[in-house]
Amino acid sequence: MKKSVHLNWIIIVLALVFGITACASSTGGTKGSTRGNLKRLKVNKEGELRRSWKDYTVYKRGRDVASFQKGFVAFVYKLDNDKKINLDDQWIKVTSDEMKAQAKIKESTLSAEILGHNQELFGYLIYRPADIVSVRIVDEQTVQLNYRYNRNYTQ
Repeated sequence: MKKSVHLNWIIIVLALVFGITACASSTGGTKGSTRGNLKRLKVNKEGELRRSWKDYTVYKRGRDVASFQKGFVAFVYKLDNDKKINLDDQWIKVTSDEMKAQAKIKESTLSAEILGHNQELFGYLIYRPADIVSVRIVDEQTVQLNYRYNRNYTQ
């Protein structure tokens, strides 16, 4: 009886060890990974990017429809090249000076580089720290930006 109990504990411990190591190794920085593809910058580049916005393809994202707050929560500044950043349908392309002037994030922001295959720069993301963001490499020319607005009740 004692042998079977000890054997059961050994099997459980081994399963946990193998399960944890398998999960840890699957989050490395290879194709399909989200880690390391969004590099947060120590210096906020929002002002610099706003001044030179015509050098990029710019997208803005508003708050979710259910939010009682108005305004925008993020901007993507995509480099003008053959690389592609896949965005969901809540992102709106900025096409005029007036449109850009009216689009402001009313809270503190973070700046991050959107990186693709071999850490190649695809563009920049300006976003609220409260939101959840990840980038997944689709292929050498494409990344997928996943953005989840996190409703903030204190503001």
